[in-house]
Amino acid sequence: MTAINPGLIATDSTTRVAERDGSRAREALWFVAGLAVFFVIPWLGTDVGDLDHDVYYLIYITATMLFLGRYVQAAGIDVARLVRHRWQLSVLIGLAATAFVVANVLSNDATDRPTGAYLVFEVVWRGLAYGAADALILSVFPCLIAYGLLQHDLSTVARKAGYVGLAAVLIWTITATYHLGYDQYRNREIIRPEIGNTIISIPMIATLNPAGAIMAHTAMHVTANLHAYETDVFLPPGTMAP
Repeated sequence: MTAINPGLIATDSTTRVAERDGSRAREALWFVAGLAVFFVIPWLGTDVGDLDHDVYYLIYITATMLFLGRYVQAAGIDVARLVRHRWQLSVLIGLAATAFVVANVLSNDATDRPTGAYLVFEVVWRGLAYGAADALILSVFPCLIAYGLLQHDLSTVARKAGYVGLAAVLIWTITATYHLGYDQYRNREIIRPEIGNTIISIPMIATLNPAGAIMAHTAMHVTANLHAYETDVFLPPGTMAP
C-alpha cells in the first residue's frame, strides 16, 4: 500500500478532491446503504419471491453494477487507475487465495450437475458473472469504503494498520448481512462464508486492486458449479440439477 492517494481518486479538480477526501459521513452512508440493499435483494428474491436462481442472479448482478457504478462516480474513483494499481501483486496473492477456496470446494462431496449447453451457461453466468458480482460487493466495495473513511491517506504505518483493521471489519459486516438475506444461512453458523470471503479479500486488502479478489471468488463459483452444483453453501440460493 502506498502513501496519500496512490492514483486511485480522480484529480480533475483540487476543490472536488478535497471535498471528497473530507466526506467520511458520506462514505459511512454509502456503506449503510450497501448493507441494506444487499440484504433486501436476497431476502426479497429468494425468501419472498422464490425466484428461479438464474432470474435472481440477473437482478442481483444488475443491482450490483448500478449500485457500484453510482458509488464510484460519487467517490470520484478512477476505475482505470484502480485496475492498474499494483495488479501484479494482487494477482499473485489472488492465486494463493484461489488455491485455498478451490481446494475447499473440492473437499466437499460432489453432486449432480447439468450437462451440455446449460452447464456452459451456468459456468459463465452462475460462475463467472455471479462470482465477480459477489467479489465486487463483498470484497472490493468495503475496502474502498475503508480507504475513503481514512481520507485516502495511507502514508504511515499506523494508518495502513488502521486501514487493514477497518477493511476487515467492514468485510465481515457486509458478508454476514448479505448471507443472512438467504434463509439457508439463518439456521447455521455464518462462520464458513466469513472465513472464505476474508481469504478471498486479502488481495484487495493488501493492494487496493480488485483483480485477485475477483479471480478467487469467480474460481470458487466456477468450481462449485462443476463439482457441487447442488451446494447450499457456495452458491446461494441452492438449486437442483435439471
